[in-house]
Amino acid sequence: MRGSAPLYDMTPTPAALTAENDRPLVAAATTDEHALAERALTIARRTALGVLGDAEAAADVAQDVAVLALRKAGTLRDPAAADAWLHRVAVRAALRHARREGKRRAAERASHEPSLPGRPDPDPASAVQALFAGLPHRQRAALTLRYVHDLSDEQIARALGCRRGAVRSMLSRGRDAIRPALERTDP
Repeated sequence: MRGSAPLYDMTPTPAALTAENDRPLVAAATTDEHALAERALTIARRTALGVLGDAEAAADVAQDVAVLALRKAGTLRDPAAADAWLHRVAVRAALRHARREGKRRAAERASHEPSLPGRPDPDPASAVQALFAGLPHRQRAALTLRYVHDLSDEQIARALGCRRGAVRSMLSRGRDAIRPALERTDP
């Protein structure tokens, strides 16, 4: 598949997948079902992985988004806005999945006895991942859209359905929360 990345790949979106560089590809993707599905899977998988932190869950969300994209492709008024729409759909699907999983896990925890806390992991990278995983899902979504998909504040605001000021606040709080772990990883 052209342009797809492994589920664990959190590198920034290549220039070939950014809206500024591929308007013809975006327009073609809205008319070509295979190209649209591939693009939806790529965007949704990376976004969902950033929000959820779970490769299997990200794959499930990506498939749901790709199916929805294929069903709704004919209703897009502006094919050039397909990427923004896919980001918005992917974020919302990932947040919906996170809420469902949170409710399911809470029910499981309530039915089991509390376990003993484990030993802390000495690996700094896992400390960053743990802190990132502990962020609220909307902060994770904002950080993922900024640092994985390289979107602007305005584009993130549209994807999350909030104001630019709220995006700046989410990004700042998210960075502040993981900064201590990032500083421990510096030599």
